[in-house]
Amino acid sequence: MKPNDYNTTFSTIIDDSATLQQFYVLTNELSRIRKVRFTSKHDEVDNIEWNFKYRGYPLSLNYSIYSGVTLTPQNSTDKDAKMVMELAGKLKGKAAHQ
Repeated sequence: MKPNDYNTTFSTIIDDSATLQQFYVLTNELSRIRKVRFTSKHDEVDNIEWNFKYRGYPLSLNYSIYSGVTLTPQNSTDKDAKMVMELAGKLKGKAAHQ
């Protein structure tokens, strides 16, 4: 999957004013506490996308200088969207404390 090759219908904003440092705090939260392994990383000048699986669901954590941090499913199913909402709720609390 290449950056931006996903259906943004299910995308959830974690923090629309997040900094790059806050993105890395969230990736640390995912890898250290949620025990996810990032399967691929796409870093560009104004956009970063890190793909991972969470409880078997392929998701992407994205950072953009224009839209902050978003969480997006790699598949456009209702189950994937539900998992995005669940995980986003947990990450929003972490983003707010930074």
